[in-house]
Amino acid sequence: MEIQIHERPEAFLHVPLLDRGSVELIARRALVDPYLAAILRAMRSELVDGSPAGRLYGQSVIAALGVYLVGSYAARRSTPLSPKRGMPACRLRRVLDYIDENLTRDLAVTTLASVAGMSPHYFSELFRESVGCSPHQYVLRRKIERAKECLRNPKRSVLEAGLAAGFENPSHFARAFRRFVGATPRQFRAG
Repeated sequence: MEIQIHERPEAFLHVPLLDRGSVELIARRALVDPYLAAILRAMRSELVDGSPAGRLYGQSVIAALGVYLVGSYAARRSTPLSPKRGMPACRLRRVLDYIDENLTRDLAVTTLASVAGMSPHYFSELFRESVGCSPHQYVLRRKIERAKECLRNPKRSVLEAGLAAGFENPSHFARAFRRFVGATPRQFRAG
């Protein structure tokens, strides 16, 4: 994606989009936007930490940035194509099965969209509408569920449970587990 900034404040940023032509964003000087800053901080943090949450999270943050920029700074407002019923059941089942079969891999929105036969943006919208959360959140929840199953087996270590659930490192596993379950993996096992 290429962004061109012109010197005049009334000029536009021209941002080519992958599957919907292009969009012009209004260039603003001395912009203070806390939501935009939060998205950029999340992107920076993920990059600095070596992307422990995986490609799916990174792509979700990038998609959120794009949607926010277009929604907040587009020169011309467009009516979003907003689906009202979610993803067709057969496509959703295909994607959910694929996620379960490939949970230990670094899943990407583009891969999941391909499994569903849709563009990544449209896929993300329909997935959220159908499941109630983003693809990244769903994958993270499935990993936590798999980790819980593994932790119930006393022969498996906490590290093995995290790896079997698809977490790349123990610290990401512990943080995510605590955030979703409210306890560390060791506390969960002991409880």
